[in-house]
Amino acid sequence: MSKEKKFFKKINFAPYIMILPIMVLLAIFAFYPIVLSIVKSMFRWSGTFGGDGINTFVGFNNFIDLFKDEIFLQSWGNTLFFVVTGAVINLIFPFLCALLIFSIGNEKISYRWRVAFVAPMVVPSMVIFLLWQFIYDVDMGVVNNVLALFGAKKVDLLGNPDSVKWAIRFMGFPWVGGTYLLIYIAGLSGIDNSLREAARIDGASPLRRIFAIDIPLSKPQFKMILTLSIIGEIQDFVKIQTITEGGPGYSSYLPGLYMYKVAFDANEYGKACAIGVTMLVVMLFASFLMNVIFKKEDID
Repeated sequence: MSKEKKFFKKINFAPYIMILPIMVLLAIFAFYPIVLSIVKSMFRWSGTFGGDGINTFVGFNNFIDLFKDEIFLQSWGNTLFFVVTGAVINLIFPFLCALLIFSIGNEKISYRWRVAFVAPMVVPSMVIFLLWQFIYDVDMGVVNNVLALFGAKKVDLLGNPDSVKWAIRFMGFPWVGGTYLLIYIAGLSGIDNSLREAARIDGASPLRRIFAIDIPLSKPQFKMILTLSIIGEIQDFVKIQTITEGGPGYSSYLPGLYMYKVAFDANEYGKACAIGVTMLVVMLFASFLMNVIFKKEDID
């Protein structure tokens, strides 16, 4: 028997055959669209693959035009606001809630609290967006009804360029997402309890134990949530489209919403692909930066 036949005889092909359907589906529905977007970002393209559609190679002109586009640049300024505020919120509030639940001590009560915070995840996000839109409504909203009780004037939080981003950010208060909460609880549960016991015996206060044990040993969770938060804020535009459609003016426009408008309203799919590629590059850079920062801290 030749060496090649012996080599192939030793290989167990069953696992590869079992994952083949998944790899084919990933190639078709995940990798191919990414490659196609990168290629078509260098074309003036009307979205068709033949016939009378426009499909002209323009090189990097789509990207050059984007960085001269005031709407596109403003959308990234708005994204920076949501990324920074979202990262602060997701790093603090779910972690504090996870600490409270984890410190209860009673497993049954702790489980009930976890279920209570995770249960809202079954509600479609669109319902939550529309509910908040009603809360901010100028005529019938809860906010203005409360202000009317104190004789204050009505405020249009979603119609004012100075307040619209803060109003959108306040949505979801108290900002304890079920997924992030479970990640933090899993991280806290994975810390060896003997460390907390040793700190307690040494006389460390609960606050001191949090800063000396819980926070430092939860860095993997912080890294994961910070990365997911940044990527999520860059990708998100459904909330903005539902609540304000980017208004008033372009004060709440986001790159994802602009990509949607350019593609489906202006029929400029090549430019829309360029926006998508720009978002992809920014997300990859953000992920790489998080890895570098946290890896450096681990080395230190």
